[in-house]
Amino acid sequence: MLKQLRASILGAAAALALAPAAGAQSSGAPVKLGLIDIYSGGFAFIADSIRAGFQIAIDEANQQGGFKGRPFELVTADMGGQVEKAVTEARRMMLEEKIRFVSVGIHSGAAVAVGNLGKEHKSLVIGGFATTRRLTGEVGHPYVGRANLSTVEIGRVMAEYLKDKPEVKRLATIAPDYEYGQQFVHDFIAHLKVVRPDMQVVRQEWPKLGAADFAAHVTAMQAQPIDMVVNGGFGADFINFLKSARDFGLFGDKVQLMTHGLDLTKAGTFKDALPAKTIATVWYPFYGIDSAKSKSFAAEIEKRMKTYPTGSTPVGYVAGRMLVEAINRAGTAEDVDAVIKALSTVQFEGPTGPVKVRACDNMAFYNFFIGPVKLDASLPDGIGVSPAKAYNTEAVARSCEDIAKAREAEQKK
Repeated sequence: MLKQLRASILGAAAALALAPAAGAQSSGAPVKLGLIDIYSGGFAFIADSIRAGFQIAIDEANQQGGFKGRPFELVTADMGGQVEKAVTEARRMMLEEKIRFVSVGIHSGAAVAVGNLGKEHKSLVIGGFATTRRLTGEVGHPYVGRANLSTVEIGRVMAEYLKDKPEVKRLATIAPDYEYGQQFVHDFIAHLKVVRPDMQVVRQEWPKLGAADFAAHVTAMQAQPIDMVVNGGFGADFINFLKSARDFGLFGDKVQLMTHGLDLTKAGTFKDALPAKTIATVWYPFYGIDSAKSKSFAAEIEKRMKTYPTGSTPVGYVAGRMLVEAINRAGTAEDVDAVIKALSTVQFEGPTGPVKVRACDNMAFYNFFIGPVKLDASLPDGIGVSPAKAYNTEAVARSCEDIAKAREAEQKK
C-alpha cells in the first residue's frame, strides 16, 4: 500500500513537471518576499518545512510569469528563537532591502512584534505558523494577516469533536506555560462549555516549554479520576510527556488521549508510545486526500525534502500563495495598501482544499482535520489519522464582529 501511495504521488508530480507552463518564465527585477523563522535548534525542521511550502508557491507563480514579468524571490532570515532578533531582521528587510511583504514562521511573540513594525513602516506581515489569536485579533490591524489557524479555531474544532463522545466526562489538560499554551487551553475550554456543558476540566498542568521531566505533571493528573487528557504540547515536549505517561501508567484502558498537531513532527518517532484510542488533530493528512493538487504538492515536498510532508508544509504554501496572489490581483508590488485590499479577494486551491482569505482580519481559512490515530503499515512511518474528519474553519472562527470587539477592548486597556 505504501509503495502504491508513493507511486501515485510521484506520478502526479511527473505529470505536473511535464505540463506546459501557462506563461513565460519571469525575468527582471525581483519582487522580494521575506520569511523570518527559527532555522537553528529544535524547531528547525518545522521552519524548513514552512520554507519549502512557501518556495513552492513562489516557484508556481514564477512559472506563470511572476509579477508582470518580474520573478518573485524568497529572502529568509534566522531569528534563532529570539523576538528581538526577529524584529532586527524584519527592520533590516523593510528599511534596507525595501521588502514590503514579510512573513514570520512559528513564533507567536515574534509575529506580533514584527506585525507592529509592519504597521509602523506600512509593510504587510503574514503569520506563517504563529497560532496566537492576538496577532489578527486583539492587537490586529490592516497590516497583519495569517496563513494558519489560531488557538480559537483549533480549540473549537477539538471541542466540537467531543460533542459526540458521551463517555468522556472528566478531563485534564496539559500545555506549555507560555502564550500559545495558555490560549490553547482557554479557547478549548471556552467552547467546551458551549457544546458540552456537562463536561468537567478537573486538572490543568502547565509544564515549562522545553521541559524534560513530566513526572510531577503526570502524577498530578493521576490523582484525579479522568476520562481523557487533552494535550497542547508538541515536538520534544510531547515526546517527553509520552515517555513519562508510559512510565507511570497514566493511560490504561480507561483514560484516552487527545492531542493537537500530530503531524508537526515525524510521528514515527513516538508512535510506539502513543496510547490506544488516541485522537489527534492534523494539518495535512495527505495520505487521505485524493485531489490532484494534494498529490502533486506532496510529491514536490518529497522531492525537495527527501521525506513526506508534515503539517507545516501546506501552511507555508498558503502564506506564499496569499502574497503572490494579492500582489498580482492588486497589479502593484509597491502600493502595500492596494495589495492589502486585494488580499480580501484571494481564493485558490491549496493542498488541503479550497482556501479563502477574509477581509476583516486578513485570515486564510481552509480545512482542518481531526480523528482517531491509526497504526498501519500502509501509512507514512506506519502512523496517521484515519479517518480524518475535515472541519471548515471559517464556520468555527470568531466572527468579524467579535474581532472588532476584541480590538476595541484591547485599545481601552
